Amino acid sequence: MFIYLVVQGSSLNYNGTSNGQMRIYVPAGWNVLVKLTNPQSLPHNALIVLNNTVKPNNLNISADGKIMLYVGANATDYYGNGIYGGQSAVGVLPNIPAGYYWIACGIYSHAESGMWVVLVASNSVTVPYAIVIS
Repeated sequence: MFIYLVVQGSSLNYNGTSNGQMRIYVPAGWNVLVKLTNPQSLPHNALIVLNNTVKPNNLNISADGKIMLYVGANATDYYGNGIYGGQSAVGVLPNIPAGYYWIACGIYSHAESGMWVVLVASNSVTVPYAIVIS
């Protein structure tokens, strides 16, 4: 499964959506590849988080769940480091377990400010799909 995310405009968003408006469904057990492109001068990253809250509500995203994948950052610098200026980064989460996740920017307060997407891995999904909720 390939997920392409682009930071658009000057707001904190992926593909023009924020606050979980984009929902991506993938079969459990599939490999998930995330490619993030950021044309902004403000750094961003994309983390897959197995969450334990309905929405991000902490400055540090790791307080809201378990980070499963780092794209554009790593485990020691995700809260302050990312890609910018037209850079892209790619990461793969193999064999995603069934569960409810976010793809969220890990930079302090970005996810809490709306920079997150819902990712659901389910045994009942056979074909990946995405929807956008207004």
